[in-house]
Amino acid sequence: MRIEKETITIRSARIADAVQLNNWWNDGAVMQHAGFPNGIGQTLNGTIQAIQNWQDIIGQLCLIEIDDRPIGELSYRINSDGVAYTGWKICEVNYQNQGYGPQIIRLLFNYLFTDPTIKNSWPIKRVQWDTLLENKRAQYVYETKLKARKIGIRENVWQDQLGNWRSSVDYAITREEFLVLE
Repeated sequence: MRIEKETITIRSARIADAVQLNNWWNDGAVMQHAGFPNGIGQTLNGTIQAIQNWQDIIGQLCLIEIDDRPIGELSYRINSDGVAYTGWKICEVNYQNQGYGPQIIRLLFNYLFTDPTIKNSWPIKRVQWDTLLENKRAQYVYETKLKARKIGIRENVWQDQLGNWRSSVDYAITREEFLVLE
């Protein structure tokens, strides 16, 4: 997979990306807003295996690049009911709060809803994702910039590595809702 628009590129992760992904995934400052303040503690071999595992499912693990520089990651999985479950993270601090997030998300959604191969093989009816309840900045972006629907709050659904119970907010956007925005 490869999506390009202006300075933004979203492309499938390769084994050569394992070091970069491993650094991000093990950095507590990067992973804190995903609920892992100590990072995920994964070995480089574990990250290589994770990249390889993504090649066996209906979905992708991708790198996000700005001007050919890796700045984050995203992923999606498509289920048999026509739902794509997505996630993304701008990992490089200098690229956060610069307006890239909504652009990247729109590129991903446009790809998922309009790519001919996906439409013919696994047509997607809606995209769903979640964020931590305390991530108000993300919620603002989803609700105001993407016009996504908040479909629920799941309270105390998992315990983070520090023993704190975490709650999440679920979002969705249908193909029709998204295409009206474009």
